[in-house]
Amino acid sequence: MSYLNPKQPSNSTIKFPTKITPELAEETGWHVGDGSMNIYKNRGLYQLRGHIIDDKKHYLERIKPIFERLYDTNIHLREMSKTGVFGFQIWNTKLIEFKNKKLNLPLGKKTDYEIPLEILDNDKLKIAFLRGIFDTDGCIYIENKRGKPYPRVEIRISCNKLSEKLKEMCSDLGMRTTRYSQNRDKDNWSTIYCISIRGREMANKWIDIISPKNSKHTAKWKEYLSSTRDNKLFLY
Repeated sequence: MSYLNPKQPSNSTIKFPTKITPELAEETGWHVGDGSMNIYKNRGLYQLRGHIIDDKKHYLERIKPIFERLYDTNIHLREMSKTGVFGFQIWNTKLIEFKNKKLNLPLGKKTDYEIPLEILDNDKLKIAFLRGIFDTDGCIYIENKRGKPYPRVEIRISCNKLSEKLKEMCSDLGMRTTRYSQNRDKDNWSTIYCISIRGREMANKWIDIISPKNSKHTAKWKEYLSSTRDNKLFLY
């Protein structure tokens, strides 16, 4: 357990949004992907952490400024080399209460999550929420299919109900998706549910509509487009 950093904001220095905006919806998606929160000895701990290399630019250039703007506070990003992650943590009980009560985010393991109705009823908020999840917990795979590069956009999560809802949201936005599960009980891990968007037409539609902001996604998509123009095959 980490100790309270005196540089971290206290309960009195954080302000909270009064409504769900696209930025707050995206930030909520980040939490679903990379975040965790809980109460320890009557104090709330919030953490958001991504890959120490792949996600560092995204945290520096997008997550930090948006989070600070939303909550009118400063966060201190740092590398955690022992666990291979990059991000931040805040000891702040009021922040945990806000996210739990206003945004329905659960304490502890994210095995069950109900997306707020405000997000489900608004296409702009849906798009922002999906972007947040994808930028923190999604990936683009390029596979060899009949000798040609074939793209797959995927989000993998441990919450069954949420995976069903994500599939519905994609369908509402005009994107064909498949949903399947991977049982990892033999490794003593929870079952993973995957939302997959396959083929150039639908993957391109995802990129156009969702507009990912994590450079690792945009770079891979540009590389895929370049490979098809040059008629080259690359594998990941």
